Amino acid sequence: MGGRSMMILEKMMDVSAYRHKLLASNIANVDTPGYKAGDISFQNELQGAIGDASNGIREKRSYNVFETTDTMPNRDGNTVNAELEMAKVAENTLIYKTAADFLSLKIKVIKSILTQR
Repeated sequence: MGGRSMMILEKMMDVSAYRHKLLASNIANVDTPGYKAGDISFQNELQGAIGDASNGIREKRSYNVFETTDTMPNRDGNTVNAELEMAKVAENTLIYKTAADFLSLKIKVIKSILTQR
């Protein structure tokens, strides 16, 4: 009952949570000389996680973190742009919240169906 869609929503939340940690690390290191901002491709990582789950692979997958090229390095070599990172956090938060809301709704529907029997 809704197994595949629930699995996709779960994977969306997993990938979003990992990306959030990565973006938070970027922001925390905004003043660290030489720090290189990193990110993941949400879409690619979600597709990979769904593929792993569909193939019965249960291990936690490792994400392909890449160095962002959105901004030029500062004089100290740091590539974090705080405003850009905050925008990414806002986008990522929206993705996570949407997946969580849909998952919650699906659980309520299933619970409602089960209690009507």
